[in-house]
Amino acid sequence: MKKILVIEDDEILNSGLCYNIEKIELYPVPAYCINDAKEKLRKDTFDLILLDVNLPDGNGFDFAREAIPKDGTPFIFLTAHNLEEEIIKGLRLGADDYIVKPFPIKVAMEKIQVVLRRCCRGRG
Repeated sequence: MKKILVIEDDEILNSGLCYNIEKIELYPVPAYCINDAKEKLRKDTFDLILLDVNLPDGNGFDFAREAIPKDGTPFIFLTAHNLEEEIIKGLRLGADDYIVKPFPIKVAMEKIQVVLRRCCRGRG
C-alpha cells in the first residue's frame, strides 16, 4: 500500500485528508509541522508528500528545498497561497502539482492518484 505523508498544521484539514486518502486505499501518515515531518522522513520512506506552505515552524518552500528526499519522491503543495509567483516558485522547486485551498476533496484525491500513477510506476 502506498504511503502518503500529509504535512498540514490544520488538524481538521489534515484529518479530513487522511480519511479521504484511506478511502482511496492509500496509507496516510499525518504530520503537523516541519519538525514532525522531518522525523517521519528520517524513519520511513513515502510514495508521495502533501505539503502545506505555511507551517507553524517554518516554510514549506524551504522544507521542499532542504528536506524532501532527492530520490524522486513526488510532492504536491497544498496551500492557500494562490499568487502566480508562488505557484511558479513551488513548481520550480520540483512540485508535481500545486493545490490551492479551498479545494474540492474529490479533485485533490484524483490529483494524488494521477501523480502516483505517473511517478510510481514500477515502485511498490
